[in-house]
Amino acid sequence: MAIQPDNAGNLTGLGFALIANNQPADAIPALEKALSISPGSPAATGVLIRAYAHAGRRSDALRLLADLKRRKDVGYIPAGAFVNAYLGLGDKEQAFYWLEQAYKEQSNILQFLKSHPYFDPIRSDPRFADLIRRVGLA
Repeated sequence: MAIQPDNAGNLTGLGFALIANNQPADAIPALEKALSISPGSPAATGVLIRAYAHAGRRSDALRLLADLKRRKDVGYIPAGAFVNAYLGLGDKEQAFYWLEQAYKEQSNILQFLKSHPYFDPIRSDPRFADLIRRVGLA
């Protein structure tokens, strides 16, 4: 960050890590900056939705999710953005729907299923174990 403070990917990664460390409010400025640098980045948008939700800013999260859905109607948005959004909002059914879409897309988000704490809320669900098996991580 010291070398490339305006790198949207680095800022998104920082936001991702801060949320995982239970610091969602601290993640928001980094993620908002990532979006200002890279307008419309689906990855940054999905993670920012999660940050808003975890920081108690549910209305901001839902507003941004509605925007992401509108953008999906007119162009490609990776399923991973929705996975992050719905897991952040605590909507497990939608999270699993989008995980299935990510599986069909062969999304790179699937490589983190076994290790990333973002997936902790759904680890005990039998659908998660099935997805781990199908991805080849079992």
